[in-house]
Amino acid sequence: MIFRRVLLLPCALLLGALFAPGLPDSARGAESFTMRQAVEYALKANPGVEAKILMLEQARRNVGVAQSYFWPRVSLVGSANRLQNDTESSAYSSDEYSSRTRSWGLRASLSLFAGFAHLNNLQKSRLSVEVEEARRQQAELELACNVQLQFLQLLKSREDLKSAEEAVGRIQTQLRAAEEFVRVGMAPYVNILQNRTELSRAQQQVIRVRNDIRNAEVQLNRYLGFSPERPVRYVGRLGDFRGRVDISEEAAVERAVLHRPDLMVARKSVEVAYKDMYAAMGGFLPRVDATYDNMHSHKDYDSRRYRDYDRDYWSIGLNFSWELFSGGGTTFSSLAERKRAQSLRKEYEDAMSGARADVIRALLDIAAAHELVGTARIGVEAARESYAMADKRYMTSTGTITELLDAQLRLTQAENDASQALAEYHSARARFYFNIGQQNPGLE
Repeated sequence: MIFRRVLLLPCALLLGALFAPGLPDSARGAESFTMRQAVEYALKANPGVEAKILMLEQARRNVGVAQSYFWPRVSLVGSANRLQNDTESSAYSSDEYSSRTRSWGLRASLSLFAGFAHLNNLQKSRLSVEVEEARRQQAELELACNVQLQFLQLLKSREDLKSAEEAVGRIQTQLRAAEEFVRVGMAPYVNILQNRTELSRAQQQVIRVRNDIRNAEVQLNRYLGFSPERPVRYVGRLGDFRGRVDISEEAAVERAVLHRPDLMVARKSVEVAYKDMYAAMGGFLPRVDATYDNMHSHKDYDSRRYRDYDRDYWSIGLNFSWELFSGGGTTFSSLAERKRAQSLRKEYEDAMSGARADVIRALLDIAAAHELVGTARIGVEAARESYAMADKRYMTSTGTITELLDAQLRLTQAENDASQALAEYHSARARFYFNIGQQNPGLE
């Protein structure tokens, strides 16, 4: 009996482990992503990019559709006819007497010439593949840039949270000192009230920044295809990105012209529009088709004077048609397609001009943000020194609470300005790489 209990105990523990409810995600540990890892994961898992890939696959299948018109059409055909005369006449031929006719067989047809419509449609479908490929690349660039900008916003909010929490700590220290001074009669009670007011403001800022952090995490989860409540750790600091942009303005513009997917889309769209115009102009040309029939026919006469018969036969022929007048439809269609192509060409020229402006603005933003980073760091050092002096003066009763609170506010603002400048610098770099059509997942 004891042996049986000893044997059953491990089995019960094993079954309990197998069928026990799973631990929540937070207990198992959240996944961690650096900026590079987040961008690379988003490019694989984001539904928007997957949709562009499916559109690309559709365009590739449409090439096969366009190629199919260069091959013959083979079909199985059949017919059944009933001929019934009201009165029979000896003047009728054998084919005119009341009878039933059935025929069936294979029919092949091949379009030999269709006004270059098939060729233009094939070229258009191949261009459409290139357009969809460029759109996929554009979607990936936009997604990568959005992830980077949101990631930088998250890191900036974390820097702001650190600054806000430090401000709360400083004000709490000031409040305790003010309470002690008031207790021994060395300061008025209004000093306590002023510190409590500033403490309330600092705590409100902490709440706002924590909400900003959570919003940024939710948005990043969306980009990566995760649910909003899924715990994910996005790791890094604004100071981790050491890369620089060492490229001339002319080289950057040239790279943008060659590699930006949106410019490729605009350029290929013009070519597609001209193919549509040529296809419409093909309506002015004739159509030539070849046909081949291999049939079996059975004829059953109502009159017994004629014998029923079966026959097998084949036929081959050419069909020619040329529409000489269509009410002006072909002419107006061709002119409309030409105007659309010309309009798209103008849009392409405007997109080229906009791309140059985007690159130049991005370089200017990088230069300005780089200068801001340097001046902001100097401001932080000065604000810290100023706060230390004001705190010392207040503790020795040679300074006022207003002077100390002003110094504390300037220090918090200087720290926020420094994190804002650094975030703007890296954001400008992210936009620059987007504007030249280049991926740089880790902003290296």
